[in-house]
Amino acid sequence: MKKLLSSLLALCLTLSLAAAPASALTLEQAKELLADHYVDEISQEILELDSLEAILEALGDPYTIYMTPEQYETFNQMVNGQMVVGIGATVEAAYTDGYRVMSVLPDSPALEAGLRAGDVLVAVDGRELTADTDPRAWIVGEEGTDLTVTVVREGKRLDFTLTRRAVVIPIVTYEERDGAGYINCISFGETTAETFGAAIKAMEDSAEVWIVDLRANPGGDSGATAATASLFTGGGVMLYFRNSSGRYNYTYTLPDYPDLTDMPVIILTSEHSASGAELFAGDIRAYGAGISLGQRTFGKGTAQLVLNGTNCPYMENGEALKVTAYRFFAPDGATNYITGVLPTLLISPENTERAAMLLSCAWSPSPENHLQLELAGQRFCVNVGEALEEENVSAFTELLEALPPSARLLYSTGQSWEECQPVSPAALAEELGLPFTPRTFSDAVDSPYAREIDTLAVYEIINGCEDGDFHPVETITRAQFCSLVASALDLPAGRPGKFADVPDSAWYAGAVNAMADMDFVSGGSDGLFGPEEAVSFQEMISILSRTAIWASMDGYEFGLQAVTEEELEEYAAYDDWAQTSARNLDKLGVLLEDADPVDSSTREMAAGMLCRLMERICLIWG
Repeated sequence: MKKLLSSLLALCLTLSLAAAPASALTLEQAKELLADHYVDEISQEILELDSLEAILEALGDPYTIYMTPEQYETFNQMVNGQMVVGIGATVEAAYTDGYRVMSVLPDSPALEAGLRAGDVLVAVDGRELTADTDPRAWIVGEEGTDLTVTVVREGKRLDFTLTRRAVVIPIVTYEERDGAGYINCISFGETTAETFGAAIKAMEDSAEVWIVDLRANPGGDSGATAATASLFTGGGVMLYFRNSSGRYNYTYTLPDYPDLTDMPVIILTSEHSASGAELFAGDIRAYGAGISLGQRTFGKGTAQLVLNGTNCPYMENGEALKVTAYRFFAPDGATNYITGVLPTLLISPENTERAAMLLSCAWSPSPENHLQLELAGQRFCVNVGEALEEENVSAFTELLEALPPSARLLYSTGQSWEECQPVSPAALAEELGLPFTPRTFSDAVDSPYAREIDTLAVYEIINGCEDGDFHPVETITRAQFCSLVASALDLPAGRPGKFADVPDSAWYAGAVNAMADMDFVSGGSDGLFGPEEAVSFQEMISILSRTAIWASMDGYEFGLQAVTEEELEEYAAYDDWAQTSARNLDKLGVLLEDADPVDSSTREMAAGMLCRLMERICLIWG
């Protein structure tokens, strides 16, 4: 059966439903659809399993699911914003000792009872949920009836009794807040772009900045996401899809698509912002339309096709098969698969909204009692008097602590901005009497890679040694370098037992195993990894080249190119196995020119190379 890109609905949604493969779809038809459309090659061993349920379970992909007509109807309601009878909470598809609550809707029983995003739903009316349970079947019911849900929050089981009622899913709400056009979006559906457009037109005369709150947004339709982001960026390519054969397709808006505003966008993100929310953030980053503030996002990075009766003759009576068919990339070529979107300003959840509001101050022609911040091509103004009010001090202090070296602060008591001199966040905090805690290291000030070290430190990618210093000129071990890259990519701990000399109890075991799971590192012929050995420069670039191939479109394209004879001569100082990696990083513009390939790498060299690579492939918002 031919692949059906243009006629299929490409969804970028974390939220979905539990698999329930009691299907009119035959097993052979399902195998054909999965073989045609799944993003990775499916092994013959999996395809030979005797049920659709077994195949889906073996894939281990929570986003590839069969949906009954009832489940598909609920799925569409949640994406597009309709009325349902329930409790007003959305849950993640993946079962991990329960179903994680992704968002709690406004004016809902769940909100009134005290449920929160991040809670893990484990039981309903005393019945424990399992991986085979459809949570919707137990939660949805007649209006006015009661139910008790049990969640796990910070390790404690909590019971909440709620009354079911009709809940309107308002996927977009907006209001003006003290100079900010505040738009809250919990899904990208059919009406999202239209509502965003109405919000911009309603508030454009009074808003200084746009704050787009995506902290509880698990995604939605990629076309709706592109159309919405284009209201801030104008027309262009908004998203690239890559399928299992390495071929790209893309979503774009036409050049004459209305760019409704030139005011900067501040996106609020959290660990629950996923998929379409990450696409929106990537669009704003790629087109230089604003900044992001909050926490690193979820890291979905895949898009699904929904096969239903409108595009697949095998599907009947309202059923659907949702299949992970693509990895997606932002217009600047960066992935957010696993790694998520790293915000421009890494701020704690409790200070995210307040910090954003501090940046929404109206522009002051005089610097008196005001601060100017230049960041990621945007200019913001902060009312210092307001920032120093008791309720804002914590957020203001953390905002200063979160500023990367690329940020520029201007502060003065003079009469014009032209008289102002740049000031460091630490110096400003000291002048204002704030309890500033630097994220950077005092012993890295004189390093030739001081900027890169400070950047990674501000984004909490690198940590100091036990004494709190960074020790930039010390050699870096293979285990330490794996931990550094795994931290940068936010890789989950890998499966144990990869290497005989990496004990499960070692502090670095999770990172080394994660890097091995990703095929970024491998052991020797003896099965050993050598975690305490110094990593050579050519070993380091080999790892970073594989990282770039996985994490970016540019890296992937360079990885496909054979090394020419001229290039072999140019990189002759490297061992054969490292020459292609050296060429790849050189083409990306991040290869250190004066390094000896066989010499041991230092901590500062590792930080310098990693930071430059992350900036080049747009994993750092700059």
